[in-house]
Amino acid sequence: MEETTAHNERVFHGTPVSGGVAIGVVRVIGGRFEEPRFRLIAKNKVESELATFEEALSSTRSELESLIRRLDSEADRQSREIIEMHLMVLDDGLINDQVKKLVRDERMCAEFAYYRVAKDCMDSFARIPDAYLRERALDIKDVAQRVLQHLTGDCRDDGTGDEPAICIAHDLTPSETAQLDRQKVLGFAVELGSRTSHTAIVARSLNLPAVVRLHDLLEELHNGDKVLLDGDDGLLILNPSEATLALYRAREVEVEKREAKLLASSAAPAITKDGRRITVGANAEFVEELPHIRECGAEGVGLFRTEFLYLENPEAEEDRLVEVYTQVVKTASPNLVIFRTLDIGGDKLDPAYKGEEEQNPFLGWRGIRVSLSRPKMFRQQLRAMLRASLHGPVGIMYPMVCSVREVVEANAHLAECRRELEEEGLVFTHPVQRGAMIEIPSAATIADLLAVHVDFFSIGTNDLVQYTLAVDRVNERVSDLYQTTHPAVLRLIRNVVEAAHQKGVWVGICGEMAGDISATPLLVGLGLDELSASSGQVARVKHAIRQLDAGECARFVQESLMESDAEVIHERSLEFALHHYPEILEE
Repeated sequence: MEETTAHNERVFHGTPVSGGVAIGVVRVIGGRFEEPRFRLIAKNKVESELATFEEALSSTRSELESLIRRLDSEADRQSREIIEMHLMVLDDGLINDQVKKLVRDERMCAEFAYYRVAKDCMDSFARIPDAYLRERALDIKDVAQRVLQHLTGDCRDDGTGDEPAICIAHDLTPSETAQLDRQKVLGFAVELGSRTSHTAIVARSLNLPAVVRLHDLLEELHNGDKVLLDGDDGLLILNPSEATLALYRAREVEVEKREAKLLASSAAPAITKDGRRITVGANAEFVEELPHIRECGAEGVGLFRTEFLYLENPEAEEDRLVEVYTQVVKTASPNLVIFRTLDIGGDKLDPAYKGEEEQNPFLGWRGIRVSLSRPKMFRQQLRAMLRASLHGPVGIMYPMVCSVREVVEANAHLAECRRELEEEGLVFTHPVQRGAMIEIPSAATIADLLAVHVDFFSIGTNDLVQYTLAVDRVNERVSDLYQTTHPAVLRLIRNVVEAAHQKGVWVGICGEMAGDISATPLLVGLGLDELSASSGQVARVKHAIRQLDAGECARFVQESLMESDAEVIHERSLEFALHHYPEILEE
């Protein structure tokens, strides 16, 4: 992280991941999960140390229970259930018994023993580079940090303070996000992260500024410090001068005018200058996001992630799934909601699998592979989605597809579930569309064969880029190689669109690329029928499409596909976009 200083003002440079500017005070969330100092307990102090440990558990329990009581509205349901899961982690007998054993047998101080046990538990998950496995490790970390803060007396803010603030964190986790009072969050600044990290995605969905990769920021900032966060240029300014504030306030007035103008026209369809209609939907994960999705002009939900219910409770009942899915469909109706079936590693759902560490989890048991090997669970989810379709248009898509056989087998389960429900007396008035996610190069290559068995494709560019280029998108060492405009990626997308259209199948895209308006000319030119972005980007994407000519974009794509350098393609696409809609792009 580069730093410059002018008088008392200090400027920190990071990576912008969600645009906008916020001015406010710092609220430090969480902190680093660091090893506490080791202390050897005297023999006659062991019982006292165990009592201290029990007191820390009790204080943490009270803290979590208080938070649950605060999260009492329907909109807070998912956040509340995450905290309820934290209570289960807190009361985990295996963890706590190991801690007590270390205190008794090795006379370790409680904080060091708890750190050691929690770290071992986290490592069993965190060694595996699967996003959802990491989230489980982070859930354990969240609870452990709370306990350790009570043991050491170093209690930090939990994000529930009274004053609106800019949240500063080492790495904001899903559960930490769930605890925040989002009405009092002005923006996010974190030490880790990337454009596809949890912090970035949440910030864009909430339309808040965010900057990541602000290394060692927690060493420099404290609760209550005044800062300015620039999510457009990737800056965090500590103690901004009056001149700086005046400059940004003037800019903010212009931005607000521009945003108001965008929102005023956001309900209108996205039609190119030569008359081509492109649907623009929004990605979502929680029910509480849905009101904003309607407000931003989204034409339905192009991706609803269903993993959170299973992460909270792998044994979730069908009626619970129906309740949530129905709420989503009713809110979005009459527009289409596309549910993605489970896209998580199998160890999250099968206790017998936990001990089997995969050598290459990104290439292992996840997505549709897990669902097909767990037919009872899969059919329960399909039944719930079908039941929700009684209330509005629904699409169901299968993630991580690599073969025709997988789609055929999944469709067979879907058809059988529908027959079962019809026999139970349900009458379906809305046809349910079947779809496959194109995230693996093999699926893109055989799109013509897959198209026979589906109604639509949804291209998940986050994983498609990762698998095509063999680049871990959250690894900073190779992040420069993660290029959405790589000619191999663009050619695969073109292949999918052409193959699908020949079979009468429509194609959408739901990765982060869909919300990148510098890439919109490429996506329009490639012939995508639908773009599904974070809700904060929907109005911009629709505006961008209206400024473009689809025929001109198609010619631009043809020229771009002859270029071998991804950076050159990106620069040309940005120039193309700046020529057509400079008013919503920053130089």
